[in-house]
Amino acid sequence: MEKFSAVGRLLAVILAIASAFFSNPIVAPLLLIFGGIAAIGNTAERNSKNYQMAIILVLGAKALEVVPYTGSYLATIFTSLGIAFIGASVVAITITLEQRIVRDWLKKRTA
Repeated sequence: MEKFSAVGRLLAVILAIASAFFSNPIVAPLLLIFGGIAAIGNTAERNSKNYQMAIILVLGAKALEVVPYTGSYLATIFTSLGIAFIGASVVAITITLEQRIVRDWLKKRTA
């Protein structure tokens, strides 16, 4: 499972970089999917870091446009990485919710 997550992470990074140089409507959904795959099997601590990175990337990537010559490319790359981290966050939240539901309903009852 670790290799599967690593492949998803690698594909998300490669696609985020490539997205600065070409535009296609399929890029954003692929970034969400690859980010989600990368989050499978994460620990709670790692998921917390992913949530923070998603927020920072989504809110701050646009600020990179002020960098001369390469700013628009950097902004696009980091915005795309933010999209991948949103996908990772959604998967992490879904897995956590599933674990909590199982724990709530399948825990042993003592009489």
